[in-house]
Formats: sequence, C-alpha cells, structure tokens
Amino acid sequence: MIQAITFDFWDTLFASVDSSALRCRLIKHVLDQAGHGRFSDAQIERAIKQAWVEWGRVWVEAQRTFGASRWVDVLLADLGVDLQEAAHQTLVHTMETVGTENGPPLLDGVADLLARLDQRYRLAVICDTGLSPGWLLRERIDAYGLLDYFDHLTFSDELGMSKPHPDAFLTTLARLGVAPEHAVHIGDYPRTDIAGAQGAGMRAIRFTGSYDRPDETIRADAVIASYRELEPLLERWAS
Repeated sequence: MIQAITFDFWDTLFASVDSSALRCRLIKHVLDQAGHGRFSDAQIERAIKQAWVEWGRVWVEAQRTFGASRWVDVLLADLGVDLQEAAHQTLVHTMETVGTENGPPLLDGVADLLARLDQRYRLAVICDTGLSPGWLLRERIDAYGLLDYFDHLTFSDELGMSKPHPDAFLTTLARLGVAPEHAVHIGDYPRTDIAGAQGAGMRAIRFTGSYDRPDETIRADAVIASYRELEPLLERWAS
C-alpha cells in the first residue's frame, strides 16, 4: 500500500530554464563593475564550463552539491581574478538567483495534482540543488501556494548529501513516518532519482514530461510522460 509520494523538483514539478546566456552577461557585468572588464564572452563561457565540470564531478563522486559560493570560486580561479568581499558576495547572490526571479515555471497540471494527492498521501520533495539554494526553492514553492501540500522538503545543500545517496530518501521518509516499501519517488534522472529511490527500497517512476533521459542500465518501475497517467498507475498498483 502506497502511503507517501516524493517528488524531484527540477523538470518534475518545475521546469528548468536555460539561463546560460543571462548568466554570462551578469558575470561580465559584475566583473566590469569590480574593475575586471578585460574578459571576452568566450573567456567567461570557458570559466563557466569549468565551474560546472567541477560541480558535476563532486555531484557524481562525492554525492554532494556545492553552492554558488564555491562555484564562483572555481570560476574566478579559472579567470585568475581575486574579487573584494563585497563584489564576491554580489556575484554569489546573482548566481543564486539567476532564473528564479520570475519562476521557475510550474509544470502543467501540477497544482491540481498535488491538491488531489494531498487528500490521500504524505507528500515530500527531494531535490538536488544547483546554484539556487534550498531556501530560495522553498520560497518558489510557497509563491505558487503549494507549500502546505508537502509534509517535508529535502534539499541537498541543507542535508549535506545528494541523490542517489540513500540518506536523501531515508531521511525524508523518516520525517514522513513511512517505510520505503510504502513509498514511491517520481523524478527525471535515472542515476539519481530512479537508482537512488530503488536503492533505498522505494518504487521509482521516471517522469519524461519535461525531458526524456533514458538509461538502459537503470529500469524504473514505471515511466510516465504526463501526470494524467499517475493516478491511474497508483490505482493499478493499489489493486
């Protein structure tokens, strides 16, 4: 019997937004204001790529997500720039909030779905944060009027561990008071969402409504392309 449903955040509840061009312009602006206007767009784009490479290495190897402060440090090291504290903090805050000021957009049908599911299940979010910290994503959820639907929100920057580490799932389920065999996780990434949830003893549904990220080596318990498919699926599992 399913008692709890946990959701990934990005591309599962909220659409991710490509902010790469805006991020580059904002970095260049902060550097210009701090007296470091000598860098071309290509140089900044290279430094951004290096910062994401390091972020991804830690995410995969250490199962942690570091935030905007370390990301900015990697970027500045690649550029050979040492910013004063005020400018550094401005750049960190700018990177944290890129793409979140007017969003991110909620996926179609999510609000109505959560209202219905809240009547029957314990609900939670398990999110690997990028540069936007958990407190900011929590504010975004609240801005859409969805916060009361969730019994717990787990963000990797606050937990200190990211998916697929079992603690990301088991800590959440402990807060919900639900055993893994009575819970299902929904997310889009096979490595983190599917393998992670199954490794913790949960069922896992791969959601392809935003992006389809197939992985033949990791098989979800079910795959859905629309949330219209979710409740009939849960009913079949219940029967």
